[in-house]
Amino acid sequence: MKVSVIICTYTMERFKDLHEAIQSVMNQTYEPDEIIIAVDHNKELFERLKSEFLSSIKVVLNTNTPGLSETRNVGIRASQGDIVAFIDDDAVAEKDWLENLLKHYSDPSVVAVGGKSIPLWNNGYRPGWFPEELYWLIGNTYKGHPEVCTSVRNIAGCNMSFRREVLHEVGLFSTAIGARGETFRGGEEAELCVRMKHYLPNTAILYEPDAVIHH
Repeated sequence: MKVSVIICTYTMERFKDLHEAIQSVMNQTYEPDEIIIAVDHNKELFERLKSEFLSSIKVVLNTNTPGLSETRNVGIRASQGDIVAFIDDDAVAEKDWLENLLKHYSDPSVVAVGGKSIPLWNNGYRPGWFPEELYWLIGNTYKGHPEVCTSVRNIAGCNMSFRREVLHEVGLFSTAIGARGETFRGGEEAELCVRMKHYLPNTAILYEPDAVIHH
């Protein structure tokens, strides 16, 4: 089973974070067949990444509809893996992240698997006034989420994977929704998962808490 890991990015301000994300993907117990960096409408960043990684990592540029949704789609179109996995450019994966996502695809009914996201606080600790039940507001796994592998309606965008053939069957991410730069209009992964279940009702979308990233 071949796997492509796609990391979407858009700003030079996250260049250091992006390097940490890439390094964590390169150090996986299950080595990805390819890593793709998809850049959203930033030619300077695209050229810098192209010159830095040369042929070791595929770097692609979204020149179509601006935003995260189409940038993900550009990455998918450039991918060759049977499974496409996504991690955010400001996240770091634990070493067995990919292995724990992929182990479920031996079941042909599984079309998508997502994992757990733990906050990486800038100062090293959580503000006392911010409850864990609201971690979803900052794109992380919240208190009350399942603690064992289970079927879910949708998975989180910062830590997710899909069968590539199913994406081409039901359609890619909708460009009508999704973040654009600093405008955080989420929900595109939820819409995609709901669409998958509508067209393929006998399939499974799983949440695997052992597939961990720090975000």
